[in-house]
Amino acid sequence: MDIYPSKILLFGEYTIIKNSSALAIPYSRYQSHWSDERSEDPTFENIIDEEFSNESLQKIFNELKKLKKPKISLKKFKNQLDEGLWMCTNSPMGYGLGSSGAVSAAIYRRYVNNKSDDIKQLKQELSRIENIFHGKSSGIDPLISYTNSALWVHSDKSIEKVELPRTTTGGTIFLINSKMARNSASLINFFVEQCKDSEFIDSFVDPVSEAVEKAIPLLIAQDFEGLMKHVALISELQFMHLPPMTTLEMQDLWMRGIETTEFYLKLCGAGGGGFILGFTEDWEGIQGYLSGYEVEKLL
Repeated sequence: MDIYPSKILLFGEYTIIKNSSALAIPYSRYQSHWSDERSEDPTFENIIDEEFSNESLQKIFNELKKLKKPKISLKKFKNQLDEGLWMCTNSPMGYGLGSSGAVSAAIYRRYVNNKSDDIKQLKQELSRIENIFHGKSSGIDPLISYTNSALWVHSDKSIEKVELPRTTTGGTIFLINSKMARNSASLINFFVEQCKDSEFIDSFVDPVSEAVEKAIPLLIAQDFEGLMKHVALISELQFMHLPPMTTLEMQDLWMRGIETTEFYLKLCGAGGGGFILGFTEDWEGIQGYLSGYEVEKLL
């Protein structure tokens, strides 16, 4: 069975818009698959309505008819939709997990002829499909879902597949569920407007971009001691400069991490709800701070 994992953006949220580096990984805890392929995961709990999913795919089909590339087997797609095909998912909507990317990847694998093996070309073809959802897609989310690979997007736009360990030494990366869905459009608009101010570029975009550039190779090398000082800077600057993204419900915990230096929180994607990323070198020692929150280990 082909599964299409969600994605987690570890580094590069917002600054990637200004051409910083970014690191994103597939996260199979949340995934999607076609309804005619049985899930092999006994813990999988579908959260989407069958009829709603099929109707949404029918709308996507109508938009796909307008595309010239990539070449899609539209007749096959339409026939299977009319027979009741839909997509199962356990990925919560509005959490920045790349649910539209998973659907785009699934459509590409099942219905596109002459699939590309070149990662740059593949990204472009996947972005054309995901454009239907967002108007403009980078293609990164569906590329991660399609390849099931961690991707390091460099500042020059080149893309590198990287291997990240399933477990880390020296530290832990975790997710906090804010239990709040959000719409990223207004948050992205806020950031774009802020970027018109040169002071915002100097005080937020440039230093965070530099921290991201240094943090990614340290994470890959599992150098948590070196990594944490850059995560600390990102955490503090996001808290200071992106108030709509950090949310009132998470601000006390966020500041507690900065003040104690025992852990740091940062955005996981657009913020404003969804998941929050956490980094710590003392997982057992911070459990008291996390009491009452829905937390899961990521790495």
